[in-house]
Amino acid sequence: MAYVLIFCLMIVLIVLEILVVMDRYGQKYILDMKDLPIDCDTVIVLGAGVRPDGNPCDILVDRLDTGAKVYVRRMSKTILLTGENSGESYNELKAMKNWIMNNYTEVNVREQDLLIDNCGFCTFDSMYRAKTVFNIKSAIISTNRYHLPRAIYIARKLGIDAYGIASDMREYDRMKKYKRRELLAQIKDFFLCLIKIH
Repeated sequence: MAYVLIFCLMIVLIVLEILVVMDRYGQKYILDMKDLPIDCDTVIVLGAGVRPDGNPCDILVDRLDTGAKVYVRRMSKTILLTGENSGESYNELKAMKNWIMNNYTEVNVREQDLLIDNCGFCTFDSMYRAKTVFNIKSAIISTNRYHLPRAIYIARKLGIDAYGIASDMREYDRMKKYKRRELLAQIKDFFLCLIKIH
């Protein structure tokens, strides 16, 4: 019985260490708009939910708006939209592209500067494909503050010189649920980084 308790305690300590390491690592690279580097290859906008009417949910709207502002200020050369495309019934990328083109004029955001990754099924996939498919070497990541440490950690472990900007502009529904899910995702992606890199 004592061995079982010791084993369980060790697992808990390892999990806590992973969460602390990832959070501290990522927090160093979360910056305000005025402090972001300029001339990055891209700003990566990570997907989120799409409403039944095909429009982005509030979280996604704010990620898009933040990412577009980074691009408009010429801190990035392109905008990489990454998310899930399950077909006509659910298409994050279509909703994301439409929102940007409807809310920013062609003068501000050139359509040819929108990079579309429709296989960004999770944060790790999005960062891995940014590096290997889109050949991204430097990036600013636009997503929610709770999500940024993991996204930055993955990107940097994959060799992308990544910084993050928090896209939070309001209160969001189900945020407690998202933050709980994020803890599990951090553990998963910590080990994915170890496996994929080495």
